[in-house]
Amino acid sequence: MTVLMTLGDIRFSVEEGSYRQLSQTLEIRVARMDRAGGQSGRQVLGEDMTIDIEGVCYPGQRHAVDRVDSFVAAARTHKPQMLTDGRGNVWGEFLIERVERRTGEGAFDASGAPLREDFRLSLGAVPSETAPDQAQPQGGVA
Repeated sequence: MTVLMTLGDIRFSVEEGSYRQLSQTLEIRVARMDRAGGQSGRQVLGEDMTIDIEGVCYPGQRHAVDRVDSFVAAARTHKPQMLTDGRGNVWGEFLIERVERRTGEGAFDASGAPLREDFRLSLGAVPSETAPDQAQPQGGVA
């Protein structure tokens, strides 16, 4: 089995449901300080890394029936999950902040079960406890 990415115990692979798109956003949070008669000042407050993973599950794939339910269960633990990719890169710990499920799109079997289930996970980076001067580089946006 070729694993594309793992989030804690959740594997994304062709056999178990891969993702179609992974979007990574790095936001630098900046406070603006107005100055009378001059250019506003800026102060960097920190960084916020988010990742959105979109994919689809089809009947017949391993764990397809309860795939999105496993995302919901992991999110409800309120615990960060380690994100790694299939090349062995460690992206760090991420908290599942949102789980979206879209079913059907008009395609259902005779029992009414959807023939496809689309999902989207929104993940937020959890800062490491490592001091900033000792931080190790990790995968993703540098």
